[in-house]
Amino acid sequence: MFIRRALLARLFTPLRLALLATGLVLTFPAIGAEAVTTAFGPLEAAQPLTARGLAERIRQDGAHEVARMLTREREWPRVRRAVAAGWENWIALLPDLIPAADQATGRALQGALRRALPRNPRAVLAILDRTNSAELGGRTICAPVAEPASWRPRALTAIRGVHDIHLIDQGADCLHALEEVP
Repeated sequence: MFIRRALLARLFTPLRLALLATGLVLTFPAIGAEAVTTAFGPLEAAQPLTARGLAERIRQDGAHEVARMLTREREWPRVRRAVAAGWENWIALLPDLIPAADQATGRALQGALRRALPRNPRAVLAILDRTNSAELGGRTICAPVAEPASWRPRALTAIRGVHDIHLIDQGADCLHALEEVP
């Protein structure tokens, strides 16, 4: 019995200290900023990257600063994967991020947007530029550049399935780009 108590006390003392330290960090953020730099990096690095969080940072700090942060923290691949998966909130960030990104990253984001087209055509069409710009125009995004042969028919079907009066111009540009290909 005495051994169990000693063992339990030995196990729970570090746990209590960890909980106390966490409570101090949450209570006093100024202390926490320095106190929570662990072997794995600062606490901020452990924060998840979300579309909502990025949108807020773009609003506060500007797209160029967010693009620099994404480059510095090597988070662009994560953004590209979310966009290519067709996640609407991530797709909505691209009109701000593509012009702020370097040229290679911008092209990679355009490719991710192209891959999202069959998955979420409404979200992709919604951010396309009505003036058909080089960065976000339908003729740029919808052109089947380096896409597999199966992509084009899926993209055509997806775009033809969108019936939204607000997206007529973007849809027409996109269809034109897809139908030009032999």
